[in-house]
Amino acid sequence: MIIVYSSKSGSSRRYAEELAERTGLQCFDVRSCPDGERIVFFGWDRGEYVVGLNRIDRSRLAAVCVVGLDDEGRFDKKSVSDRNHVTVPVYYLRGWIDRSKLNLVDKTVLAVVAAMMKLKGLNEFNKPIFDAMMEGGSFYDSKYLDSIELFIGSGRN
Repeated sequence: MIIVYSSKSGSSRRYAEELAERTGLQCFDVRSCPDGERIVFFGWDRGEYVVGLNRIDRSRLAAVCVVGLDDEGRFDKKSVSDRNHVTVPVYYLRGWIDRSKLNLVDKTVLAVVAAMMKLKGLNEFNKPIFDAMMEGGSFYDSKYLDSIELFIGSGRN
């Protein structure tokens, strides 16, 4: 088993590399993924699509780890599984936005989404996400890796 990631501003990569350290598995960027072994894939969410997953042979997937900003309780695993044609376990991890790594299109999309959020009204749940989209921010927490590490451990025995 190997770990493969697709990352825009670094959070998917950081989670993937930390999981590799914990488990001793090799970790690869999706652009340099070797053939053969089963894959635990880390990618960031764009709507309900997992960016980079289309570059992976789905038959090799062991698990998909989706990194996003939303509160984990609001993440719809079934919808993401269906939309991405995933039949393996799906995990959700909160990441971050590093605005310095985003291009103009990404920043514009975030501004539009943030404006829509603001029009609907900010509250205790969406205000931190709004702030992260507008100014950058992190929700990184290694605790999100615990259940994935258990899954990998059970699959190696």
